Amino acid sequence: MWTSPRSVAEALDHADALADLRVRYDLPPGLIRLDGDSGGPLRTTPARLRRFVMHRHGPHTGRPFGESEWRREARLAAIALAPLIGAAPKELTVGESTSINLFKALLAAARLRPGRPILAVGRDCFAADRFLAQSAADFIGGRLHLFNDVSELAALPSDDVAVVALSHTDLRTGAVRDAAAITAEIHRRGALALWDLSHSAGALHVDLHGWQADFAIGCGHKYLGGGAGAPAYSYVASRHRGTFPVCTTAGVLHPLADGFTGSASTLSVSELRTGLSLLAGIAVEELAAKTASLAQLFLDRLDSNCADTRIEVLRPPGPPGAQVVLRHERAQQIANALFDRDIVVENPASDLLRLHFAPSWLRYVDAWEAAEQLHAALHDIASKS
Repeated sequence: MWTSPRSVAEALDHADALADLRVRYDLPPGLIRLDGDSGGPLRTTPARLRRFVMHRHGPHTGRPFGESEWRREARLAAIALAPLIGAAPKELTVGESTSINLFKALLAAARLRPGRPILAVGRDCFAADRFLAQSAADFIGGRLHLFNDVSELAALPSDDVAVVALSHTDLRTGAVRDAAAITAEIHRRGALALWDLSHSAGALHVDLHGWQADFAIGCGHKYLGGGAGAPAYSYVASRHRGTFPVCTTAGVLHPLADGFTGSASTLSVSELRTGLSLLAGIAVEELAAKTASLAQLFLDRLDSNCADTRIEVLRPPGPPGAQVVLRHERAQQIANALFDRDIVVENPASDLLRLHFAPSWLRYVDAWEAAEQLHAALHDIASKS
């Protein structure tokens, strides 16, 4: 049984090549964020945004604030994002929300595969994604098929599926899907592959070119450090760009490369770009390695401490990804108890806890302490029952 002391986690932090990233965030003292959202505002945010607003809106600019400003910020954000997900900047568009980008990507894929009425979407997506996916299917006069596992796709008529959309990280278990193998199977059936990177980009190894992905979407407020309200992003493989027109909200036809998104808040795009700048020059392999180590440290400590509790780890095969999912009948009570101990986790269902391990701002001692506090919370709750 693994019973390493806190000093082991401290030694890992001392040797951590990514440790300097943490100091760039303005983190509340003592708070451990395992809820998957950005670790906090960057220390430079208040002064930088004030300068931005004064420069763009103040009396000294000499010109109005226009659309070109947010487009420039979005372009620079795309340049910073590209190496983290294995894409070219010209294939990326920053703006909108993840759900809206899913809707548009599904429609784009359906147009590329005319005569195929089925849009297949993984069931582990959020409710808003399911609603908009249904709207996309209705829009083309097709049918939405929700599936739990990619093996279910074999039961569908291969000539009827236009696109298969699913998350790289399975939100229900934390399992990381083999995107390259799944994409190859999707292509073998003549369909297009659409990946949601919201719970992977910035924490796991992502390689859209290597996967041969057709489309991808993702949010900017999680591991990429964009903060609350950060825009999402979309990816369209270069081989599909410019192949047909899409209609913007103004009713004007543009090539797919230019008309794939509407305007976005320049301040939010600028903040995302700043968050991405922290990861400049860092190999995705380094981020992924630390993510796995953080999660494994937590799991090992949990196994050591909580063997006598009724908590269940939904442990997928293979090495851990960026999140750990736990099941307990009193999950909400546990989440509240952890919050009182300055540990923030997600409580997506009455019996589930979801913990995210972000390599940019979390320390190994944070993972160790989270397991300790979870053990304490479990025993406190058990003693009161």
